[in-house]
Amino acid sequence: MSLVQENREDPAKRLRAELEVADWRNSLPPLFGPTKVPLSAPAVMLLIIAIVMGFAAPSFFSLGNLRAISIDASLIMLLAVGMTAVITARGIDLSIGAILTLSSVAFAAALKDFGLPLWLSVLIGFATGGLCGLVNGILITKLKMPDFIVTLSTELIFRGLALVYAGGGVFFAFPEAITWLGRGRLLGIPVPLVIGLTVVIIAHFIFAYHKVGARLHAVGGNPTAAKRLGISVLHYRIGVYVFMGLIAALGGIMLTGRLDAVVASGAVTILLNTIAAVIVGGTNLFGGRGSIVGTLLGAWLLATIVNAVVILGFEAFWQHVAAGAVILITIGLYSRRNTRTEE
Repeated sequence: MSLVQENREDPAKRLRAELEVADWRNSLPPLFGPTKVPLSAPAVMLLIIAIVMGFAAPSFFSLGNLRAISIDASLIMLLAVGMTAVITARGIDLSIGAILTLSSVAFAAALKDFGLPLWLSVLIGFATGGLCGLVNGILITKLKMPDFIVTLSTELIFRGLALVYAGGGVFFAFPEAITWLGRGRLLGIPVPLVIGLTVVIIAHFIFAYHKVGARLHAVGGNPTAAKRLGISVLHYRIGVYVFMGLIAALGGIMLTGRLDAVVASGAVTILLNTIAAVIVGGTNLFGGRGSIVGTLLGAWLLATIVNAVVILGFEAFWQHVAAGAVILITIGLYSRRNTRTEE
């Protein structure tokens, strides 16, 4: 094929690429932006649980209990925002629990062992999280390694580094400014909830209305078409892992404030809760379609389930059973809707 022929075909190829990238914007509710994610499934499940608990345990709606649910949901929704970006870009990060832990240990070590100022210690914690994300992103994009294998491996490496340094010990007794982030209130609202909702709101508008969100969906939906439009797929894929690392570091500092302690062996189950919130919220596990609003609903749904099991007096082990059952039901609703659409 001659160079002249290639140039003649370029406009047609570019037009097709633009249509492929823009296709995900069709038939979308204006309020929630271009995500193509049905929000009815997690919303209906939340409503059902609320109705059942209203009859079974009226104390479920007490101000103290609702505050407890909001604090539990805050960390999940925060981490799930980062995971939504990663999955939308057609990736996965299994190392977030380890990044959260290593960032917390780095922050605590800088503050406690090296006597650095609080602001510098916090900066070191964020830098550690961002660096961990950068390592994941480079290994996946530059070396063309599967994201599942890379992040599974770095989960072991990052957690191992945290355990090696901490030696099984616990950092505790942090400054009031840190405990305020995990336990404090702002105008009567739990600070973790304020932080979580702030991140959610900003991320939603970027996801739904900003060109960065559009390009992120394009990268996950059709990387080839995105490249033809001049979108740097490489930079966006690395960027979402760095973003995930920074979010994990923020979550680690919030959790440190809530517990007033850093345990190197902690945050083991947080990965499953995070991914569950994203998937229940309707984000496509294979990329190209994500919703921050759906992720918010998914995080609240999981936190509500755990709380409801406790309020009803069941053993803690039943939390996993109930959460798994609700996830299956919600995904079943999505599958049924997709089947009807295809028919």
